[in-house]
Amino acid sequence: MPSASFARLCMAAALLGAAAQARADDADAAYAAYVAGAYGDAVDLAKHDGSAASFALAARSLNAVAYFETEKKTARRRADQAIDMAELATALDPDLPEAHLQAAIGMALKGARLSPFRAFFSGLAGKARERIDAALSLDPENPWALSTSAAWRIEVARRGGASLYGADPVKGHEEFMAARALAPENIAIAYECALRLLADGRAEWRADALAALETALAGAPETQFERDVQSLARNFKTAIANGRDAEAAFIAAQP
Repeated sequence: MPSASFARLCMAAALLGAAAQARADDADAAYAAYVAGAYGDAVDLAKHDGSAASFALAARSLNAVAYFETEKKTARRRADQAIDMAELATALDPDLPEAHLQAAIGMALKGARLSPFRAFFSGLAGKARERIDAALSLDPENPWALSTSAAWRIEVARRGGASLYGADPVKGHEEFMAARALAPENIAIAYECALRLLADGRAEWRADALAALETALAGAPETQFERDVQSLARNFKTAIANGRDAEAAFIAAQP
């Protein structure tokens, strides 16, 4: 017969295995909730799992809420929560690009919902740049990081921060093209490319922007986030068809 100590070891191993499986189940369920657009459930399940990847997913879910939220105070609160989750992920795994990326996105979304005065003194643009650079240093060909970097360069320059932060829209255009080449059918990246290039207003980028918008419209969404982004893309195309004033109004309403 096995000794009592051996039996205890077997029991401990079984318990550890069961706990690991439960965490894996939580992580899978969290991602499934994110895909379905059940962002609150995704956050709760991810937090219960407690891994760096799951905290990063929680941040991604909260950023998805902030991205579509039209009430500025609520959007800032969700972005703050996303930043907190991303910081937890970074603390657990400093080499996880997604953690740095979601922190940067949260900062950008919060900054976009502040007045220019408050945004300037918050320092969020510079902090977001640091996290984007961290993500890119870990994964230089990450299309999401390249797209986020591109949007940062164009938007910071457009909002008057080029001299302070060295934001270069031309570099942003290059990064968008690189992101599109790496993920040519990605709906969200294509929409962001169209939105930011048209917001910049350069005639020579308009064809690239409109081509990206068509990609966003033609894609087959795999998540609720992509379906919602595609809906924005349809509204954007309608605004463009209605003339430059309608196009400008649509752009102004976006974070």
